[in-house]
Amino acid sequence: MKVLTSDWNSSKAQLTFVRRQVFIIEHGIDEQDEWDGKDEDAVHFVAFGTTAVPVGVCRLTSDGQIGRLAVLPNYRHQGNGNLLLRKAIQVAREMQLKQVFLHAMVDVQIFYQTHGFKTDGKIFMEAGKPHVKMVRDI
Repeated sequence: MKVLTSDWNSSKAQLTFVRRQVFIIEHGIDEQDEWDGKDEDAVHFVAFGTTAVPVGVCRLTSDGQIGRLAVLPNYRHQGNGNLLLRKAIQVAREMQLKQVFLHAMVDVQIFYQTHGFKTDGKIFMEAGKPHVKMVRDI
């Protein structure tokens, strides 16, 4: 498994493929919510297994928001999400950010807690799904 750092223009096909499968098809997120206009300015990460097919993606915006972390169903629980998140945190550190944050779907907040993220527990709706804001100093 490896994670490549990229940009929207270079990896658009891989990024849209994974996000469409996970967020739009699997989770039922509306396309207008998924394509929010922040992709072109973000740093993107693409995880690959043993083939050239992407298995997961993530993005980091200049204000320190980690988002759109998605792993295809057949590749979950194999460390891909961990690798993507660690890479995003590493790049945020290289960007000299002091803190990163994310909006986690409530059912996956434990995953982020294992990586040192904390939440105030306040649930809010985003893209029709319950989320919590989570923060981590880096």
